[in-house]
Amino acid sequence: MASLAGEKASELYLSGYNCAEAAWLALSQDLEQKEQAFGLRLSSGFGGGAACGSLCGAVAGAVMAIGRWYGRELGGARAGDANKLTKALVEAVQAKYGSVNCADMKPKGENYRDTCAEYVAFCVAKAEELMDKGVTDDDCG
Repeated sequence: MASLAGEKASELYLSGYNCAEAAWLALSQDLEQKEQAFGLRLSSGFGGGAACGSLCGAVAGAVMAIGRWYGRELGGARAGDANKLTKALVEAVQAKYGSVNCADMKPKGENYRDTCAEYVAFCVAKAEELMDKGVTDDDCG
């Protein structure tokens, strides 16, 4: 699954951004620099599975972008579409890689960056695909 945003995310990750930051930045290219920077600061702590091997940072960064488009408005009702899209993304990552936890997915050793760049690209491309087509209850298992 190749996409321009996925490729951009992989490039950003390999250039030094963490997985969550790269996902967020690749999915927020249309924002002004100040808005991108704010999201970047928010995403920073999610890298490496929130620094403890939990939820994959690439998933977390992509979920932030989903929230940007489909999340709750201040004072508004809960955003059901954001939940559906997030669930579909998580299920796609689990189906492809067997887990959404960094500790399970990240290869052991020093040469993990190329593999994680693939995860970042996949999460971004899948999130972009899901947001472009929309999600129905049938898309979530």
